[in-house]
Amino acid sequence: MKRILIVSYVFPPAGGITVQRALSFAKYLPAHDYEVHVLTAGNAATPVLDPGLLKHIPPQVKVHRCFTPEIPFYMRKKIWSLLASSTPSEESHTPNAKSLKSSLASSVKNLLSPDPQVVWVPFAIRNARRIIREFAIDYVLVTAPPFSTFLTGIALKKACPQVKLISDFRDEWLRFYLTEFAFLSGGSTLQRAQAIERETVELSDLVLAVTETSLGEIRGRYPEQPDVKFAVIPNGYDPEVFAGFEPRSHDSGKLVVTHAGTVYRSASPHYYLDALDSLPAEVRSHFETRFMGRIADEELAGLRNRRSDVKTLGNLPQAQAVKNMEETDYLLLTMTNDYSVPGKLLEYLATGKRILAFSPMQGEVAKILRETRAGWCAAPDDPEGIRRMLLEAHAAWQSGIPPATDWARVRAYERPRLAAQLASVLEERLATRPVPVGAASGS
Repeated sequence: MKRILIVSYVFPPAGGITVQRALSFAKYLPAHDYEVHVLTAGNAATPVLDPGLLKHIPPQVKVHRCFTPEIPFYMRKKIWSLLASSTPSEESHTPNAKSLKSSLASSVKNLLSPDPQVVWVPFAIRNARRIIREFAIDYVLVTAPPFSTFLTGIALKKACPQVKLISDFRDEWLRFYLTEFAFLSGGSTLQRAQAIERETVELSDLVLAVTETSLGEIRGRYPEQPDVKFAVIPNGYDPEVFAGFEPRSHDSGKLVVTHAGTVYRSASPHYYLDALDSLPAEVRSHFETRFMGRIADEELAGLRNRRSDVKTLGNLPQAQAVKNMEETDYLLLTMTNDYSVPGKLLEYLATGKRILAFSPMQGEVAKILRETRAGWCAAPDDPEGIRRMLLEAHAAWQSGIPPATDWARVRAYERPRLAAQLASVLEERLATRPVPVGAASGS
């Protein structure tokens, strides 16, 4: 039996889509003769908890939780908001106070570079080295974000070069994360991130991405590395979670559109809501839009004072969110770049419900929707295209035309299949691979 340690900053009872990839590998790799260990932060600063996910961890999986010296997520968020903002009175009357705030914000960003979770790294390294020794670990899979977790992989590969290191990029770091999230932006953070990513790729035995486009971004930065080092393992959905899914009618008398997951800039629904507001009143009045999940502060105002019916339901456990999706008519998704695939898209596919997506027409999201015939896609910068899509969706709802989902294509994203794919890649590419050049030995 092969032994693998999955290093993931978040893991159940943390909730949300962030934990699903590590959870799925832990859940389904044992079926392929892997003894699975998971190292995670015992008190991770996460905005969402979902204890119900604990039931998906097989009893034979050993979860190791270690301390991280962080403050709670919402407290950290509030402190950063205070440091990053300035009031009109500060700007006009107290330039020194504004300068002090700016200096403090810069100092905090430099200290917590490349991301706030970097303070967990020393604790993760110490515990991971113990686990490797105690359980004779063969493979270490480090999944990110947070991308500071890759520092753990770097340290482990240098200390234990016999262990095969797999670095799993759930998102594109340099092009996406460093431009989308204010705390993670800035020249010094970029330089730090570039250095960490290069060392991660050079020391890794295998580098994983979730889409071909994301892999191309990473691969293109390191042309000197061998092709065999890179592979795509897509995100997916757990068929067990959706095994009892039963579409059911609702009593609202409206066309219900549901968005699941966090609303932030790249996933902003304003493209959809703006187009909806512009539709004729007799069409617009039929729509009711529901948001399940966390809404970033900067997106809250965009949901208010709309001409259509908008409801916010807050964070919900996965089981409740799935139940709510049973009574929706359409599922809403926005991704404004062409290389990312939100994890929610694959879970949407599992429902068989039609999807309304706002994403580049040549991007990864649109490609999956075309392959699976699971819904419509319109470019975010095409208001007329979005209007036409909504009118077509409205007409389909009124006429009762059933979805034409290609289930054979959808089932390719089942997590047991993806775990099998990962196990196959590990066996084919790492069973006889030499230690990467540059990996140092140590105690």
